Amino acid sequence: EILEKAADMAQEIGISCEVIDLRSILPWDADTICESVMKTGRLLINHEAPLTGGFASEIAATVQEKCFLYLESPIA
Repeated sequence: EILEKAADMAQEIGISCEVIDLRSILPWDADTICESVMKTGRLLINHEAPLTGGFASEIAATVQEKCFLYLESPIA
């Protein structure tokens, strides 16, 4: 909910955002995330897990592997 509000606020100042809500960890929809990264060139991961060893590291590693040449900025 908070990320959707942040995306709405960004839209108001002319920044386009895509919010992808992963409802499950396994299986997770890597294709949808990679399509978004290829379209936008960026990825911001937000999760409520430990910083070290959390599921975000799996998402970041997969995107780095599949979409590295499309990234215009570091994964955050």
